[in-house]
Amino acid sequence: LPRYCKQYESVGAAAAANSAAQPSPRMLNTRIASAPSAREVLRLHAEFGSTFNEVHLSTSWRRLSRLATAPERRLFQREPALLAPLRLQTTGSLLLLRRRWGARAVASTAHSLAKLSLHGESWEELWRGITLAIPPLLSSFTAQALANTAWAYSRTGRASPPLLHALASEATPRLSEF
Repeated sequence: LPRYCKQYESVGAAAAANSAAQPSPRMLNTRIASAPSAREVLRLHAEFGSTFNEVHLSTSWRRLSRLATAPERRLFQREPALLAPLRLQTTGSLLLLRRRWGARAVASTAHSLAKLSLHGESWEELWRGITLAIPPLLSSFTAQALANTAWAYSRTGRASPPLLHALASEATPRLSEF
C-alpha cells in the first residue's frame, strides 16, 4: 500500500507537468469517462478541476467507483485526504449550485460514493449536500435512480428517515417500472 500513497501524492505534480490546452466540456467528460485508472481520474481533476461542472464531478465519482482496485478503495477509506480536492469541490457545488445538478448526477454520485464505501466524518458534508439536493429532483428520478439512491443510503448506513420516506413515496406509484 505505501506505493499507492506515493502514486496519489504525485498526481498534482503530474498534472502541473502535463498541463495542456483546456479541452471542451464534452471532450473533458469523455476523457474522465474513459480514464484507464483511478489515478488518471484524479490527475484529470488536478489539471482541469477548476473548470469541472456537475456532470464532470459526477462522472469522476462514477469512474472512480468502477476503476478503484480493492487496495485503492481501502486506501481512499483510510486516507480521505487523497480525494479531498474532488470531495470538497463536489460538496461546494452541491451546496451552492444545487439547482444545476440533475437527478442522474445526484443519484450517480450517491451510488458511487456508496460503492467506494466513502462515509464517516470526512464525508458528512458531501452526504449532506446530496441529501439536500434529492427532494426537489425526486419527480425526475428514473426507477433506476430511485433504487440506486435507496441502496446507497442503505449501504452506508445513513439514517435519513425523511429522505427514505420520500424515496418510497416516489417509488410506490411507479412499482411497475422496477
